[in-house]
Amino acid sequence: MIKLEHAHIEEVRGIRKLDVDFGQATFAISGPNGSGKSGIIDAIEFGLTGEIGRLAGRGTKGLSVSEHGPHVDMVNFPDAAFVELKVFIPSLNKLATITRKVSASSKPTIVPDEPDVQALLGELAEHPEITLARRDILRFILVEPSKRSEEIQTILKLEEIGQTRSALNSAQNKLGNALKAASNQVIFSRSTLQRHLGIDNNAVAELLQSVNKRRAVLELAPVAELTADTRLDAGIADPDKGSAFNKTSALRDLAALDEASVSVSALVAGDSAAILSGIERLERDPALLATLQRRVLLDKGLALVDGPECPLCDHPWPTEEHLLGHLRAKLAKSDDAGALQQALLRHGAAIGSHVDGLLALLRQTHRLAKGENDNASLDAINGWGKDLGTLKTQLGTFDGVIGLKARLGEEWYTAPENVANNLAGLRRTIEAKPDQSAAVEAQTFLTTAQLRLEDYRTSMRAEAAAKLASATAKIAYEEYCSAMEDELNALYADIQADFSAFYRMVNEDDEATFTAELKPSESRVDLKVNFYDRGLYPPAAYHSEGHQDGMGVCLYLALMKRLFGNDFTIALLDDVVMSVDSDHRRQFCKLLKTQFPDTQFIITTHDRLWAQQMRSDRLVSAKTSLALYGWSVDTGPLVESNTDVWEDIDAALARGKADVAAAALRRHLEYVAWVLADDLGAKTVFHADGKYELGELIPAVLARSKELYGKAADAAQSWGNEASKAAVAERKAALAQASQASNVEQWTVNPAVHFNPWAKFGRNDFIPVVAAFKDLLGTLRCPDCGSWLYVTPRNSPEALRCRCASINFNLKSKPK
Repeated sequence: MIKLEHAHIEEVRGIRKLDVDFGQATFAISGPNGSGKSGIIDAIEFGLTGEIGRLAGRGTKGLSVSEHGPHVDMVNFPDAAFVELKVFIPSLNKLATITRKVSASSKPTIVPDEPDVQALLGELAEHPEITLARRDILRFILVEPSKRSEEIQTILKLEEIGQTRSALNSAQNKLGNALKAASNQVIFSRSTLQRHLGIDNNAVAELLQSVNKRRAVLELAPVAELTADTRLDAGIADPDKGSAFNKTSALRDLAALDEASVSVSALVAGDSAAILSGIERLERDPALLATLQRRVLLDKGLALVDGPECPLCDHPWPTEEHLLGHLRAKLAKSDDAGALQQALLRHGAAIGSHVDGLLALLRQTHRLAKGENDNASLDAINGWGKDLGTLKTQLGTFDGVIGLKARLGEEWYTAPENVANNLAGLRRTIEAKPDQSAAVEAQTFLTTAQLRLEDYRTSMRAEAAAKLASATAKIAYEEYCSAMEDELNALYADIQADFSAFYRMVNEDDEATFTAELKPSESRVDLKVNFYDRGLYPPAAYHSEGHQDGMGVCLYLALMKRLFGNDFTIALLDDVVMSVDSDHRRQFCKLLKTQFPDTQFIITTHDRLWAQQMRSDRLVSAKTSLALYGWSVDTGPLVESNTDVWEDIDAALARGKADVAAAALRRHLEYVAWVLADDLGAKTVFHADGKYELGELIPAVLARSKELYGKAADAAQSWGNEASKAAVAERKAALAQASQASNVEQWTVNPAVHFNPWAKFGRNDFIPVVAAFKDLLGTLRCPDCGSWLYVTPRNSPEALRCRCASINFNLKSKPK
């Protein structure tokens, strides 16, 4: 895979123009909701894959990258919307650039245009799972086992396993049906042979007795045994030229058809009654049939439920549980319909086998009519045969079966009147033929017997081949499923071990003995987790939502590790770490640093404390962090930095927009005051909602800064460190001067005074205000690395320093 070096984004989603230097390192993007964090993730995802996950999936009908990928002001100019990514490819030790336009999302420009680079980046485009959004987490945890199987197999690119299993199962079923048809053909051909021979069973002795009786008439040697090569007409001078017509056998065939049309009535009565009963049940309860037809949709809908609104029709329900109960009841009803469907098909197949029997008899009758040149009978037989063939097809499908109510209520097995009349005429024609001489009768008998024996042998060979094919397909399916289960068990055991280890690391203070069980079966994956050594339960049974979310992130990381191994070099985590509760985020940083040291994580968050914590725990640094302090449709994300904010303010003032400059300055001060209050340990009045006004933070920060500079000066004096003492004195004086110049303490203490009135000021009025605050903030940050000053350690400060340590004031005085 790749690591991200730099991103240049123009007119994509909510971004007008933005450059971000990622430096191949784990990177944090923070800012309030609506500041454009996810837009950056969308743009990176688009650059790498050509897709934007936020525009796909549930609730995104009618959305597309081509129409909704460009900035809203550029929807008619998609060519202006593009992303340029500079990436490093570790496996090739090469740098590359991907430029992808919304107008041609599937045709990126890649430099260098080399086969190995093209191949790797093309493969990367097939992995949208490198992006994990907040809405995606629970698809691994709170889903039906079959859906979890699909999600995991999709992540691991194992879809072909399920597809192959399905294909093998289909082949097994198809060849099983072919075997049934071949076995039926054996029955029909054997019955035809026995009917001709005038015997009631398949005993070889009776067959030979019937044959040798005719051979004796022709003074031919008897057939001693029946082998695969035995010919019943052996010795006849030229059997092919002789007439195959045998009057006795022909009349038996006609009689058999008459008898079959009568006997089938009793044979199909039970199956017909069952089908008609099932059809009546569907008619009494039309919702049962409708539910059956919606079965697949219901199954998907149940997996997509996330709140009290139906994911299929957006209809609101009182609670999510009401909706789930409603859908589960419908799904249970569809289970009943599914069972009914299988029963109807089973009874339809039974009747279909009797239809096959009638068709086999019709084929013999067709030969007789053709031998007599009886065109009227041929037409009648063909018509009835076509009708029975259509009936057989209908009996093989559910829709066909339920459409046969009228037909099955009639005597469909009785020959139509025109068929009966023509067959009666054919019978009279055959009966009127003079009796054959004993020699001719014997010869035609043996010739016909040989033809029917060959048909029987052919059908048995076909059945043997069908048995072999069916058995082979069954073995292939069972062996594949067994091998698949063994491999998946091993795979899921590894995933289970990683998942449990990751979760234990994040929750080591209260779930150090956590274990999990991922249990795959043919088409599902069950997940159970340990709950404080009380047993294994589904995650939703006892664990809180925060813990469930944490499980989702840990399972995702375990899957990605298994999918990519050492090639897991990048992941885009869009606000998902918020799912890890605040008490465990330090451990989460530890997890990413220790278990994935070679992976570049791009992490977004709206929680400033979490953004600061990532820096404190050295998951990211000042150089690998980006703070957004606002967004507007005209400007896109407003980036918090030491230079850009002042450039933005200066640009606004140059246009005479003092109100825009004032708003930008206030947002900047709000952000900086919050950061400095945390970094310096400023004392403020506690707020349960965690919201602090600028008017209370700035005074607290300034008071704390003066206190810390005072302690640093005292410490330097006690140690005799004149250089440090002078540096502290210089900074303390600058702070006092800047504070006085900006008159901060006067306007911030009074909550009635706000930035908004500055909108009435002119450019020249506001320039001194900007300069004063710029100087003030400059006294609290490092001019070399640009980081804000902070105390360390946080609970009992011993030093006031910057990130690069060029400013490092000791706060501990020399013991007396």
